[in-house]
Amino acid sequence: MNTSRKILLIDNASDRKQRIKALADRGYTVFPALRMEEARSRCMRGGYDLIVVHADGEQQQAIDFCDEIRKACPKQLLVMSGDGASGRDYAVSGGLELLSQRIDEMLQEGTKSDLAAA
Repeated sequence: MNTSRKILLIDNASDRKQRIKALADRGYTVFPALRMEEARSRCMRGGYDLIVVHADGEQQQAIDFCDEIRKACPKQLLVMSGDGASGRDYAVSGGLELLSQRIDEMLQEGTKSDLAAA
């Protein structure tokens, strides 16, 4: 079960509740933020296992935000989703199922790394 995994989801799209529900149904604790400015104030180092930025309509702003996070905390697990999301190692284009699978994979890899370090 994924209940101990915390995800910050930055998403102001009209269908955001579908992403929140899909992640919650997989056992994650989801902390939604509507705006990137709101998320900036909540992005404390180590506060979340994963940050998901849904970039539909604000792709350049999302890329800038993700690059900012990566620069400040290179080991932070990060996913940018949405139509046209590409060009970065953290970008996932496609639907909700592909996004959910990628999140599961990333968090499982993170868990394996944590166990290996212990």
